Amino acid sequence: MTNLQEEMLKAAGLTEDNFRKPKVTEIDRIKANVDFLAMLNGVELEVSGDE
Repeated sequence: MTNLQEEMLKAAGLTEDNFRKPKVTEIDRIKANVDFLAMLNGVELEVSGDE
């Protein structure tokens, strides 16, 4: 990263972490797929308190 880019990040209040992709686990992908399929089928999922 150039000095100009670093200065622009600091001026905007951002860090390099703002541009890194978040790590997604396989469990996150499965939950997202379940939520998506439930939405498509109009099913309401019950949310337990242990998440």
